[in-house]
Amino acid sequence: MNHGSFDGEREGKGVWVKLGREDRFESGNGGGAVYWGLLAASCAHVLEEYVWPGGFLRVAREVAPRAFEHASTPVVVGVNAAMIAGCLEGALLARRNPLLGLSMASLLHANALLHLGVSLRARKYVPGLATGLFLYLPLSVKAFSSYRRSERYRPQVAMGAVALGLAWHSLPFLAFALRAWLMGKHRDTDGQA
Repeated sequence: MNHGSFDGEREGKGVWVKLGREDRFESGNGGGAVYWGLLAASCAHVLEEYVWPGGFLRVAREVAPRAFEHASTPVVVGVNAAMIAGCLEGALLARRNPLLGLSMASLLHANALLHLGVSLRARKYVPGLATGLFLYLPLSVKAFSSYRRSERYRPQVAMGAVALGLAWHSLPFLAFALRAWLMGKHRDTDGQA
């Protein structure tokens, strides 16, 4: 197995560099470290929203009752588990295909902006704002800026990742709408029986 060189010589699709006592692969898409950072940030964000200080769903229902009235614990758990799984997969695949990792960066960036908007509208701190502003925004910008500077940069991949991230971000609201529709259908069925 070729472990590359430590003098900056090009090897395949990346460069092996020696950093202190550890070796790190710097791939053409900005390295995998930023994607692992996004994974850690997503876990911290969920903790901020629902554990400490918690209360995101309550505040979101106060500020945007129609958007969040059909949010339920199982849906929220599923959505956040899917987000964390997507960040994990994005980190694992970052070297081979930057699209998923960049789309997760786009999703997290959009989520940070949503938290900022909700906080401004509510005129108070909304759980998730701190990790959104101080982790999601800088890490997502770093992911895209690193990719932009890489030899593997393709504008269509970056644009596709932004679009895909925004689509991922809309999924919870689609899940809430589906739950509302199913609940309405169930009520209609009960009324006919």
